[in-house]
Amino acid sequence: MAWHIHLTAEPPVRIAFLGDSLTEGAPGASYIRLLRRQLADDDLLNLGRAGDSVADLYARLQHTGLEPVDLAVVWIGTNDAALGDWAPWACSAFEPVTWEATLEHIAAVYRRLLGWVAARAAAVICVPPVVADELDGEWAQRVADVGGVVQEAASANPRTTFLDVAPWFAETREHLGAGGFTIDGIHLSPAGAEVVAAAFATAIEVRRPAPPP
Repeated sequence: MAWHIHLTAEPPVRIAFLGDSLTEGAPGASYIRLLRRQLADDDLLNLGRAGDSVADLYARLQHTGLEPVDLAVVWIGTNDAALGDWAPWACSAFEPVTWEATLEHIAAVYRRLLGWVAARAAAVICVPPVVADELDGEWAQRVADVGGVVQEAASANPRTTFLDVAPWFAETREHLGAGGFTIDGIHLSPAGAEVVAAAFATAIEVRRPAPPP
């Protein structure tokens, strides 16, 4: 399965991709490698790091900084969805932290992260975590919960756009009979990377700054 996207000639833009291993491209396939072919005239910055949660990404960016960009794509939250109830120490004196409390913390940090990024980018695309292959149960529900956090934060910021890539996977599966979008239920296979690259390329063209008069 291959996507063929013909992009019109436009002024080059500087785009920062902020996220975890899905953005870094390891393990699994890299969607940014595909985007670099499709957006050859643009400057694409891969700022993904495997294992990052929302809080990890926020702390890392505060440490490294982010030079002004035309567009930032924020795809984070998959590792947060993998969190369960936890206790800060292995001691019965501490009550486990519930998923509801964890989700509230994720939401608060994501809002701060988004505000920080929006101050350094002309536009921001917010992407929620996705269940690319047809999995269900608690994992799918937690992905949906974190996705709700992302959508709510994006809707509250006028400089952001919410992009859900789940419909792209569903449409590809329905019309092309494709599957196996991940190598392990999370990390992208080559087929999954193609779907993400197509979705991102389309969203980037919509958000591309207009040429000067």
